[in-house]
Amino acid sequence: MRKCLRQIRATGEADSIRGYAVTRLHASDDYAQIDYCAAGFRALMERICPHIDTAPLLRIEQRLAAGVPLEVEHVDASLRMLMAVENNLIKHSVAEVKEAVMIEQILIEMAEMNEMRKAA
Repeated sequence: MRKCLRQIRATGEADSIRGYAVTRLHASDDYAQIDYCAAGFRALMERICPHIDTAPLLRIEQRLAAGVPLEVEHVDASLRMLMAVENNLIKHSVAEVKEAVMIEQILIEMAEMNEMRKAA
């Protein structure tokens, strides 16, 4: 997420596929919508660091989902929030972080399954 936001900050642009702002997934040739990635990171951060305000990342998520351009102050606020989370993660074990990641992945998969069921 940091790399993606830093690229946007430096260039003023994001990669896009079919009009959606996307980022390349870590260690993969796959891409994902940035707003979806922001939602996943935000949910994970709220689970691990509930005392940190994730509103800056929510703002990025909402603006991208609506197709509204980002402003520099929104990107900067999100980067500051990510730095606060990183500083806080030092207090957590690797096992705690992995567990939180797994929970969020399961919740995302369940939400997708629910959407598919509703569409059918």
